[in-house]
This record gives sequence, structure tokens and C-alpha cells, in this order.
Amino acid sequence: MSEKSIFYIQSFFLKETESLLKQYYDFDSSMLIDEIKHTVETSGVNYITFNNGIPTTDYLKTFYENQKMYFTNSEYPYKDISDQYPQYFIFEGEDKERIKNDYFVYLCLEYMGYIYYKQVNKLFDKSILIEFLNLEYESVLHNAIYPEILSLYKMILESKKYKHRGDKITITYKQDKIDINTCAWFLDDMEQYFKDRFPELTLDKINELLPTPKKAGRKSSNPYVMILIWGTYQLLYNHHSQFKDSKVKISNEICEFILRYLDHLNIENEYTVNDIRDNLKDMIKRNYIPKWNLPWRNVFSDIKEKQPESELGKLNQPLTRYNISNL
Repeated sequence: MSEKSIFYIQSFFLKETESLLKQYYDFDSSMLIDEIKHTVETSGVNYITFNNGIPTTDYLKTFYENQKMYFTNSEYPYKDISDQYPQYFIFEGEDKERIKNDYFVYLCLEYMGYIYYKQVNKLFDKSILIEFLNLEYESVLHNAIYPEILSLYKMILESKKYKHRGDKITITYKQDKIDINTCAWFLDDMEQYFKDRFPELTLDKINELLPTPKKAGRKSSNPYVMILIWGTYQLLYNHHSQFKDSKVKISNEICEFILRYLDHLNIENEYTVNDIRDNLKDMIKRNYIPKWNLPWRNVFSDIKEKQPESELGKLNQPLTRYNISNL
């Protein structure tokens, strides 16, 4: 698009593309909060408001309200995808709607390239958000405790659903195993405990949250590459002028574009067109939902535990602590 490509994200365009980024890539504005905070604080714009005399700041709101505000990252090894593959990004002509849609696709691809760069270089681990959260506890809760709890709850629900009453199930922990009758008081009590603690969790929901066992021969190992493959396919198929009217659900051309996009982001891989197609077919079949695992948010972050309804009950609720040193 220009002689010298410079990466930047402008307020107006991020706001316009945010819904697409969320829908197809599980984007969240917190992924860019560090850049937005720095931009707002150095912009000269008054970003402090007072609520009942208490100063408050909303960096994202201020950023979006100033449409020309933007940030850049000089360390990001940026390459303009429209320069590398101009046949897909033609921003000239009389069809303004086509140009707008294709340009938003272009922006989404560029923005997600930057997000992937931040993930690979562990920049999320250095976010200012970490200062305001008890991330050690949250990390253990989401990455160790919840998976164990849900695995046990899943075993209990499956024993009730798929086994005959009186059959045995085996609970395993490291080298220890214990056989329990499916109608044992332990399982009945535990089932009731989990229902009370997680009233909205079902077996289907648990299966969505827990990691899916890897299939033999499947080349997918990096979950973030899978998000890029899925999001890019959906973005192109539903919005890009050269793909959205295709009668072929997963065409060779769209798979080839995804391969080029991965190469554009310097993602080493051994994928072929058939590999991309097979992965997409598999994701469509199992109703794949992209989930970006951030230090402050992952697939378990939306789990709702039952809380006291009254304010007094919340204040008197004992604080849950776990021995994180042994995990």
C-alpha cells in the first residue's frame, strides 16, 4: 500500500473491526491494553474523570472516543500483506462496499498478526493487568484446580449417564487407583456438591472446556495457529469479495491463502492444502470455538460458581485458599 510499510493500529479502525476480531479470533481488547494505556497517557488528552470526587480512568473508552489516536510498535517485524499478495487486496474501484469489506478483512489479518507476535514473544506475561490481579492464584485455579474438578465431575456425570447402576468406575491419581460403585454414597454426594457449586455446568459444557485428546496423525499442535486458521477461514468465507460467494465450502484457493498467511507471519509449519482442509473439516464437525488463553483469561474464566445472594452473605463468605506450592 505504501513504499515503506509502518505498522500501526488506529482507534477508528480497531473499533470498526473489533466485532469481527471477537467473533472469529476470540480477540479481546485487553490484549492491547498496554499499548492503549501508553498512547492515551502520552496523547495530551484529558483521560481522568471524577465520579463522586474519585478520579477514575477508562483507557479503552478514551482511546475509542479519539478516532485518530493510534499506536505503533517499532520492534514488530511488520510486513504488509497487501504488498505481498496484492491480488487479494485491491482498494480501488467504484464498489465502495466491496472495498470497505475487503479492507476490514485486511485490517483483521494485520491486527491478528500482531496479536500472535505478542503471544509468541510472551508479551502478555508482562502486561500491566498482571499488577492488578492475583495471577498466581488465578493461574493455579484455572490451569490446575478447575481442570481437576471438572474431570472428576465429568467422570461422575458419565457414570450416571452411560453406566448401569451398580457398575464400577475407577478413579486414578498418579499411581493410586480406587474402584467405586456408581450408586455409592460418595458419587451421589459429590454430584450434589458439584451441582450446588456449579449450577450452570452440564456434561456437554464440561466436554467443551476440557482439552480434547489429540488425534493420531493430526498435525495441529499449536492452539494459536489453529485459532488463526479457523478465524482466517471464517473471515474470508463470510466477508472477502473473492471468497464469500464461493459455492465450495472449503476451496483450494482459500486453503492456499491460509497457508500464505501463515508464511506471512513466519509461522513454521509443514501444512499442505489438504492438511488445512482436514483441520477445518474437523473443527466444523466438532463445533470448534476459538479460545485464547491469556494470563488473566482462559477457557475456565467464565465458569460461574454459586455465590451468596445478599451483600452480607458475600462479606461473610470465607475466602477460599489453595496450597499452590504443591501444584
